[in-house]
Amino acid sequence: MHLISVVLFTFYAVPFVLSAGLNEEFTWSRISFQWPEDSQLSSRFKQPRHRKTSENAPIFFDGETNAANVARINSSNMPSQLSESMQVPSSIDYQYANNVPMGANVWKDKLFVTIPRRRLGVPSTLNYVPLSSAQKHNVPLIPYPSWNLNRFPDTSGSGENFVSVYRIAIDVCDRMWFVDTGIVETLGNRTTVKPHQIIIINLQTDEVIHRFSLPENVITPATILASVTIDTPKGSCGDAFAYFPDLAGYGLIVYSLRENRAWRVRHNYFYLEPMAGDFNIAGYSFQWNDGIFSVELTDIKSNGYRDLYFHPMAGTHMYKVSTRILRNEALATRTYHDDDFSIVGDRGPRSQTSTADIHKPTGTMFLALVNQNAVGCWNVNKDLKTLSVVAKDDQRMIYPSDVKIVGDKVYVLTNTMPRFLYGQLDYNVTNFRVWTNDVRSAIRGTQC
Repeated sequence: MHLISVVLFTFYAVPFVLSAGLNEEFTWSRISFQWPEDSQLSSRFKQPRHRKTSENAPIFFDGETNAANVARINSSNMPSQLSESMQVPSSIDYQYANNVPMGANVWKDKLFVTIPRRRLGVPSTLNYVPLSSAQKHNVPLIPYPSWNLNRFPDTSGSGENFVSVYRIAIDVCDRMWFVDTGIVETLGNRTTVKPHQIIIINLQTDEVIHRFSLPENVITPATILASVTIDTPKGSCGDAFAYFPDLAGYGLIVYSLRENRAWRVRHNYFYLEPMAGDFNIAGYSFQWNDGIFSVELTDIKSNGYRDLYFHPMAGTHMYKVSTRILRNEALATRTYHDDDFSIVGDRGPRSQTSTADIHKPTGTMFLALVNQNAVGCWNVNKDLKTLSVVAKDDQRMIYPSDVKIVGDKVYVLTNTMPRFLYGQLDYNVTNFRVWTNDVRSAIRGTQC
């Protein structure tokens, strides 16, 4: 049964209030790419498809070929503009039905869009489109920083290609941070191609400037690192810290750029909440067991540190801890934390949240309320019961997957993920959207 566009007014309910909300900025019915010519791609990829035969041989997966895709495109009633943008070079394995965007972020005129390799036929995992693009619907994605770095298998022979990226962070020093999981997922089968790797790109030069492979002692066999948040002390880009929630391994990985070292933080608050694992989205009922999913940082406080808020996906509580604890490996890795971590409160029924972000000047947190097809807001300086709904739409806002604050604007990606996982997307209607608005306009009329 489809969700009904009402909110229950119980003591803990998220109140529905009139606000300026969010506006659609970019939309896609299906993802296509700005395809290169075959001659522009590394010749290494242009080899016959085959299965892995040795430890060092590249891995190929059997799947629907480009020829089949192009034949379907040519025989469909698809608009000619989209059809032309999907004429795929013969050396690229592309299956549009398996390309679902997961993360979005903005730097200057670039809207970055990530597509993790959770199925076959994802040509590029890290991409962008120009924000100033006159075309706003089905605009082709451009691989970033290049096609060859995004190809799988490796097109250069160096092992430096990106395998699978979920979400990215952009710091105040014009650097992009992300984890390449090194994992290709094919219908329940996870193939580890290479270790988890932290990658930093200088956005001014479009160059990879740092790589760090996460050691085995900070990850688990179940580890999934689907988001990242960067903590940069004012005026000190070299002292940055990165926080990586492990949603399936129920931990938090902290990385110090100066020390080039990572450590794992453990706490019971990182786990799922057993009574909050039921979801009903887009007419599908299911249970998820995701723990700590994203973390949000306040502005720097008088003691020189920030508060870090966090929450499990399968949960309705909000928690926090000072970065004074997390940035000190000895304090962060203690077996007993006493009162280092605190419970902020319960957001209320059906308030399960994927990602969130804080507008630091106002202290306003925007939350992706996945179980309500909505985006909420809460001012961290107020009681949690003042959490309000900024925007809600049971048809167009199914599964807000990523929330980012860039300057004074909020950006939200919605991707209809439950329908992709448990049913089937109709690729002739709009499935993926990027929403935006000025922060203060978006929360007008709310309690935020």
